[in-house]
Amino acid sequence: MGLIAEFRMTSDRLPLVDVAAAVPDATVEFESVQARPSGAPTFIVRVAGADPDAIEAAFADADSVTDHSLVVADGATRRYRCRPTGGPPTDLELLADNGSIPDRVLATPSGWEERRWFADREEFDQFRTFCRANDYDLRLDRLVETDEGSEGRETGPFGTDDRSRPREMTDAQREVLVTAHEMGYFDTPRTATLADVADELGVSSASLSERLRRAQNHLVAEFRRTTDIKPRTN
Repeated sequence: MGLIAEFRMTSDRLPLVDVAAAVPDATVEFESVQARPSGAPTFIVRVAGADPDAIEAAFADADSVTDHSLVVADGATRRYRCRPTGGPPTDLELLADNGSIPDRVLATPSGWEERRWFADREEFDQFRTFCRANDYDLRLDRLVETDEGSEGRETGPFGTDDRSRPREMTDAQREVLVTAHEMGYFDTPRTATLADVADELGVSSASLSERLRRAQNHLVAEFRRTTDIKPRTN
């Protein structure tokens, strides 16, 4: 029996909090964390809902992250690559055997809002102890049991929806999915390429690929949520 925890961590020392404070109307969301052989990890961050110049200035002025660079700009949404400054958190060894999986992490002007999967209560207590050791004020909003522990999920860092309460597919995701299907992108053999569908919708191939990936992920998550099929364990 696993757990889904939704909580807020309050601390001005968390990465990207200063970025979120500089653009308070924006959504600042971690998309992935890429480990490096040495040194701090690399963050891929999605920022939407603010003026592009204001977003750029927020990253340039931030003390919590460094080496920021724009990865892709798609209308009002921008994706940045950056790395956290400073050393690792205190008592990081507390999480050495913790198999919890972050599902979604948003940076806010006061801290992080997070949804995370835990295999059991012990993992959750470990994580809470780690937060206390770093003076992160953890406020729990929701803690529910699920049929699977975190080891039963197929996911990438920060990249999968909660199958007990899946997010709605956006209109843009529905549009690319339907258009790709109608144009024959999913046919065998394909009668339309990714570039063909992108041209039809007037978006870049990179933007189309991202929306299509998210739409397909949503369909699979919804299918698994409503069926009895369990993930393979070997």
